[in-house]
Amino acid sequence: MKETLLPDLLAFLAKAPALADLPLRVEDAGPAPGTGGLWPRGVTVTARKEDLLGGVTLRCQGEFLLRLCLPLPPGDDAQALRNAGRLLALQSWVAAQSAAHSLPYFGTGLPEGETLRAVDGRLEKTDSGGTARYTLRLLAEYTEIYKEETP
Repeated sequence: MKETLLPDLLAFLAKAPALADLPLRVEDAGPAPGTGGLWPRGVTVTARKEDLLGGVTLRCQGEFLLRLCLPLPPGDDAQALRNAGRLLALQSWVAAQSAAHSLPYFGTGLPEGETLRAVDGRLEKTDSGGTARYTLRLLAEYTEIYKEETP
């Protein structure tokens, strides 16, 4: 995974209409109201192939957690519906961008083989001050290619 991926992923997410009014940060210790934070959760190698020349191709899945801190005054059903609609709109937008191959590059393989899914959007917790924290998992599937270097 590229070192510039987190800034690239933040810039990509900032284009989402559902996040237009929310500043996003990487590894924010806890988003303030009206903000979001993106945390890397790790990479899992799902398949490994080695060729005759010693090159290795890895199929990987990177996981990121997006947290959004949104207003939700107690008993405000209209705001709860707007917040839920925002999560659904974001998930649909990510799916459309993935289908159009309009993603940041995650690996070193062909960009057409990369996908990004936004899953498990949910309300995580609320507080009495009228703020709610929502989470959404972002799952990136991509290929890393390592060629054996010849002296």
